[in-house]
Amino acid sequence: MQKYPLHPILAITIALLVLGGSLWVIDPTHGLFSLFPAASAKEKYRYAAEPVGRDGPAGQCVVCHSLEKGGPQRVAPNLWGIVGAPKARSKGYGYSIALAEASGTWTEQDLDRYLADPDKFLPGTKKTIAIPAADERAKIAEWLGTLRD
Repeated sequence: MQKYPLHPILAITIALLVLGGSLWVIDPTHGLFSLFPAASAKEKYRYAAEPVGRDGPAGQCVVCHSLEKGGPQRVAPNLWGIVGAPKARSKGYGYSIALAEASGTWTEQDLDRYLADPDKFLPGTKKTIAIPAADERAKIAEWLGTLRD
């Protein structure tokens, strides 16, 4: 015979797991920890601080690029002042050989062609995301042209 019965300990453990587990609910409409309103995964809590340009035409670009003057390099280089700037201009960023060896400056037309099909514009580039809609690309290129002093 055991000195301490396991049934009460097992019952308490299961009760704590069930109670604790109910607090860790993933709700698809409200996100993780839906029982805690302050920790909800609503859109306004997605970023610690709303990235510059998130509400502009290039809003999808902020996932990889920063758009503010002097902003940090993220997965990809900063796009402030990109129109009229030399290709592969950011020092310390590991550009693909294709982009590092590209000459000239970025124009709105170049950006449009690059966003339409990056590998066709610069074979061997690292960029894999293309924007097929011509009107969307035009808005992005035009808006990026406004990001300068």
